[in-house]
This record gives sequence, C-alpha cells and structure tokens, in this order.
Amino acid sequence: MFDVRVESEDGVCKIKLYPSNPELEIGGYGRDDIIVFKGAPVSIVALQRMLENEFGNTLIVLRKNSLEVELQRLDCKLVVDDVAKAIEEMMENAAKDLEVIEDAIKDSLQRYIRRMRGGNGD
Repeated sequence: MFDVRVESEDGVCKIKLYPSNPELEIGGYGRDDIIVFKGAPVSIVALQRMLENEFGNTLIVLRKNSLEVELQRLDCKLVVDDVAKAIEEMMENAAKDLEVIEDAIKDSLQRYIRRMRGGNGD
C-alpha cells in the first residue's frame, strides 16, 4: 500500500509513507486531514491516536504526496514495518466497514422499492 523511506536522527524516527496503491488517496474528498482507501475516509487524528496507543509519542504530518510519521524511538528499524502495517490494517478495515454499510443501504433500498411496487418486501 505504501513505499517507505526512513530517516532517523537524535532519537526521532521519521517514516515517510508514499502511496503505492491507486485506491489510496492522501487528502481525499477535498479535505487535507484525511486519507481515503477504496472510498473510506480515515482521519489523521484517528491514525495518530491508534499509533500513539501502540508506539507511544507519535506525530503525523500530512504532505501533498506523503504521510510522515514521527516516533520518539532510538532504533527506527525496529518499528518501521509495524507502523506501516498498522496504518494499512486501519485503512483496510475502514474500506471493509464501508462495504458493509453500502451493502446494508442497497438491501434496504431494494426492499423499499419492492414495497413501493407492491411486492413482498418483508
């Protein structure tokens, strides 16, 4: 989902994530505080809170073409894969949740249309 570049200096681990999946958009829906995967938006604040719970003091900065994650860690190499995987999982879960919601709406609309036509719509 991301191409990853790592910079580490003075105990700060900076991980730069560049979208490599065409279905992933940084700053989607005209907002600069969300990431969108398969139509499902996830706020930067939600990502940051999730990462703070797992990795401690975390800062996320959204750039035009990348997501920068800064962690207060001495050895950046130990957490890079875990950070990228945690973000990917959160984005994939949001996309799955959106699909479930869309399916529920479609089913409700189909039942409503059948009822309006006089069919047996439950």
